[in-house]
Amino acid sequence: MSNHTMELAANSSVSQQSAGTTWGSSVDIDDFEYVPVSPWGPISLVLGILSLSGFYGVYGLVVALFGVVVGGVAISKIRAEGETVKGMGFAAVGTVLAAVCLLFGSTKMAYAYSTECPEGFQRVNFPRDIAAKQFVYIGAMRKLHPDVMPLEGQKVFLKGFMWQTQKSEGLTEFVLLKDNGECCFGGKAQPYDMMLVKLQNGLTTRAYIGMVAVAGVLTVNLKAGEDEAVYILEATSVEEAQTSF
Repeated sequence: MSNHTMELAANSSVSQQSAGTTWGSSVDIDDFEYVPVSPWGPISLVLGILSLSGFYGVYGLVVALFGVVVGGVAISKIRAEGETVKGMGFAAVGTVLAAVCLLFGSTKMAYAYSTECPEGFQRVNFPRDIAAKQFVYIGAMRKLHPDVMPLEGQKVFLKGFMWQTQKSEGLTEFVLLKDNGECCFGGKAQPYDMMLVKLQNGLTTRAYIGMVAVAGVLTVNLKAGEDEAVYILEATSVEEAQTSF
C-alpha cells in the first residue's frame, strides 16, 4: 500500500471518529430537557416567610392564614402538572411555615389577651364602650351616656395611644386617645375621644409610640372645657399593649 493510500485511510478514520463524537454530543444535548419552576412554589415560600409576622399581630395572622391557603393551592397545582414543572419543595416549606406561624402565633396572642388584664379590673374597649357613646346633653348640661355611667369609679383596663407628650421619660400624666388617627395625623380630638391618665403612687412612665394598655380607676369631670378631657383615669399601671384588641 502506497503512502498516499495510507494517508487517505487515516484521514477517513479521523473523520469518522470526529463525526461520531459530534453525533454523540448532539444526542446528549437533545436528551437534556429544561424543567421550569412553577411560580406557585416561590410565592408560597415568600408567604411562609412573611407569616413570621403572625407572632407579632393580628395582621400577621391574616398573612399566615393566606399563606396556608395559597400553599395548599400551590401544592395541588404543582402536583397536577406532574414532572413538567418543579417547585414542590418551595410550596411544601412555605405551607408548613405558614401553618406553624398561624398555630403558634394565634396561641401566643390568645394567651397574651387572657393574661394582660390585671386581676380585679374590668376590660373596657375605649372606642366602642366609651368614645362611641359620646355625651347626653340636657339643655346646656352635659351628662354621661347611660351605658357609660356604671363605669364611673370602677377599676378598668383599656388601651389607646399617647398624645402630645412633652418628654420621652418620667411622665406622671398624659392624654390617651382612642386611636392613633388624631395623634398621628393632626386631627382635633373630641372630649369623648380622649382621657387624661394620671399615674398614682409616684409612678412614672416613658412615652410610647404604639398602643399602650392602662389600668386604674375611671373618674369623670363633666365640667371640663370643650378641649379638655372629661374622662380621667387614676392609673396604677401603664405598659405597651400586648395585643391590639
